[in-house]
Amino acid sequence: MRTILLKNFFLIPLWFFNIFIKKRPPYRGHIFDQQSQALISLQPSIDLTTVPDNEISDIRKSIAENRIKNKLSLNTKNPVMKFDHFLGVDKNVLLREYNPDSINTDKVVLFFHGGGYVLNSVETHDDTVSYMAEKLKARFFSLEYRLSPENKYPDSLDDALFAYEWLEKNGYTSGKISVCGDSAGAHLAASLVHKLIADNCDRLPDSQFLIYPMCDPSCKSESYDDLAEGYLLTKKTMIWFWEKLGKSEENIKDQAFNLLKLDTDLVMPNTIIITAGFDPLCDDGEKYAYLLHEKGDKVKQLHYPNMFHGFASATRIKAAQIAVDDFLSEYKKIL
Repeated sequence: MRTILLKNFFLIPLWFFNIFIKKRPPYRGHIFDQQSQALISLQPSIDLTTVPDNEISDIRKSIAENRIKNKLSLNTKNPVMKFDHFLGVDKNVLLREYNPDSINTDKVVLFFHGGGYVLNSVETHDDTVSYMAEKLKARFFSLEYRLSPENKYPDSLDDALFAYEWLEKNGYTSGKISVCGDSAGAHLAASLVHKLIADNCDRLPDSQFLIYPMCDPSCKSESYDDLAEGYLLTKKTMIWFWEKLGKSEENIKDQAFNLLKLDTDLVMPNTIIITAGFDPLCDDGEKYAYLLHEKGDKVKQLHYPNMFHGFASATRIKAAQIAVDDFLSEYKKIL
């Protein structure tokens, strides 16, 4: 029954959800989008925190197959050309290039997918990146970085740095690169910037665009507690993701791992941060934006109060499409 409902879900008119789906209590004065609420209720529920490490690979594959099959992202209006680059001595690092039919900027976007550093891939985010590339009329490069727990921090960060340097070696100066990601991918984008600065590197990207970023491994904000479960991503799962990524307690002190340990003397590139009202990570994203603002960096936070964690990859939901198109219009201004 769930499969049938998911298959026909987007044929259901919006008025149906508004009439027949019971509204959840408002949070901070806003109502959760009811089409989003209905879709989340149909998603298969898996308690990842009970999965032993030796079974994570199989679960990861199953989740990826389900995500690709139950397509939530809109198609592009025109074909987006894709080229797979295989980097490294062993040619085992995938960097997928996206070229929309029209490119209006000489800047490129280095993109990192979300999934708590444990799940997902270039393939699960293929439609999302294609959509963004076409809307922005910009060339994207999406990285297949190493996942946890097989690969602990800073392996994924090393992969991000390797991809960044590959772009530099292939004709894109740092001033022509923007880093972007969603969730864990947004954390990885910011982590890369933090590392470049901490290493006294003068080759910072032109900008960073962070979509509901993971920021603080403590997971103790008000939104984490208030939205601990029932909105797709749970507090329990987030704690588990951080545990799978980290190697030791020393990571907590590392500003490239814990973004809220930001050194206030560092100068960050132009930053846009996206937050969602029904996302446990909401307060952390807002706090990170505030830290950048307080120390004088150029930062803008765009908040979508009726959305959930993951909406950027669910543009077949009408409210999500409106939100994504809105934040992409802001991103386009700095590319």
